[in-house]
Amino acid sequence: MSQPVQPNQSLLEGIEILLEVARRDEAVRVRPLARELGLTPTRLQRYLGTLAHAGLLKQNEDSSYGVGPGIHALSAISLGASGLARRAMSILPAQCRKDDLVALGVTWRREVSYLYFHSPGEESHLALEKTAGYPAEQSAIGLALLAQQEDEQIERLYAEDAAALLPRLQEIRDQGYARTLQPDGRITLALCVGSPAIAALALARQMTEVELPAHLSQLQNLTRMLETP
Repeated sequence: MSQPVQPNQSLLEGIEILLEVARRDEAVRVRPLARELGLTPTRLQRYLGTLAHAGLLKQNEDSSYGVGPGIHALSAISLGASGLARRAMSILPAQCRKDDLVALGVTWRREVSYLYFHSPGEESHLALEKTAGYPAEQSAIGLALLAQQEDEQIERLYAEDAAALLPRLQEIRDQGYARTLQPDGRITLALCVGSPAIAALALARQMTEVELPAHLSQLQNLTRMLETP
């Protein structure tokens, strides 16, 4: 996506602050967070107060801030509107083996957040609990989605680390899927879902190189199923 001619920097800064609070397990305090973000406490307090007024954050009795009900409402609305998580829950448990690692995720900046995550041996109702951010460049899902971006976007996002990442992303564009190797020897393949991509689906299992085409074919079928309303 191209950058707008005159992006609203205050809006962008407010979104960054909202996401920074939302991604943390504990409530945040103004002065420590201001130091981390390079903002004055007064400026940060105005943002936090405004977000709390809108219901996206809440101010606790000790003056710390955490997520508010508006965040949960936005999450429910967005998931319901796309239908993607609902389709994942109905399709993936039935179509994948119990010993598969199956994940459906989205990226924000340099992190992957999971809409669906199933580890071998887990019950499917646990799959939506693993939503913490994961480095996109270390994830097959993240790499597949990063490969959808222009090189200029990657350079802005990764700065000095972009030079090492760009050749790998070009390889993913050429072959049409991302591939990573897990520490336990499982191979993970990931494909984007949607055009333009709104998420990526990953499937990991123990396999030989000879078995890889069948693995990829199954992943392609699953992505098509997820794309069908």
